[in-house]
Amino acid sequence: MQVESQDFYLAVYLCLNGLDIKEMRPFGNRTMFVFEDNKKFQDLKQQYYWNKAVVDPLLFKQEIRNLKSLIYNNLRSMWWLHRSP
Repeated sequence: MQVESQDFYLAVYLCLNGLDIKEMRPFGNRTMFVFEDNKKFQDLKQQYYWNKAVVDPLLFKQEIRNLKSLIYNNLRSMWWLHRSP
């Protein structure tokens, strides 16, 4: 089973803790992130929303850059595939 979230910083936190984004798609002017729904996902989500998440700030900053780059490249490739000839 999969779960969707449009929370960018939750997605960053999940990726930083070893979860893979299964799918990424535009959702209005935001991005929808899809993850595998399992115990690790639920535990990390609970830590994040209950303010119990602990991360290295420099690694978090780097992961933000990585995810923004993925989003940008994903949107560019979608534009390229759907552009008019």
